[in-house]
Amino acid sequence: MSKPDFISWTQSHLGALYEAREDEVFANAFDNAFSPSCEVRVNHAPSTLDALRDSVSSRKVAARGVALSWENVISTGNSPDEPSVVAGTLIITRSMMFRVRAAPAHRLTHIKFSAKVERLEDSNVQADENDDPRRITSLYLTSVDIVPPIHFATPHPVGQEERE
Repeated sequence: MSKPDFISWTQSHLGALYEAREDEVFANAFDNAFSPSCEVRVNHAPSTLDALRDSVSSRKVAARGVALSWENVISTGNSPDEPSVVAGTLIITRSMMFRVRAAPAHRLTHIKFSAKVERLEDSNVQADENDDPRRITSLYLTSVDIVPPIHFATPHPVGQEERE
């Protein structure tokens, strides 16, 4: 069985983090995506894997559903045995448990990411379910949360003839 290309691998592994509903599934997806020594920067500030784990996990608390949209994803390499950088945009739309104007509230997160993906030969890192030892060893993200506008019905003026 051939290994997926870097773009597919990155999308499936990062996507699994945001789509996971149970804590055990999330923890497994996180461990399958990142090297234990991964360098993390969030909004150009140094961060840690634990801080990233807490941030991603805390955003799923009030969400009822998640939809992912990938845009402009590119990769610097094609060989699964050589390191590659995968970069692009991920837009996460979360449907919340509460409602606004009789419809579920939504929250958008726009993420610009750059991930260095490498094959790890470390004995502490086990291959994923596809027997693939690749992991993200460096991750740079710029993340912005956006609350979409609420569209209220536009009131229509009552004409003189309608009032009589």
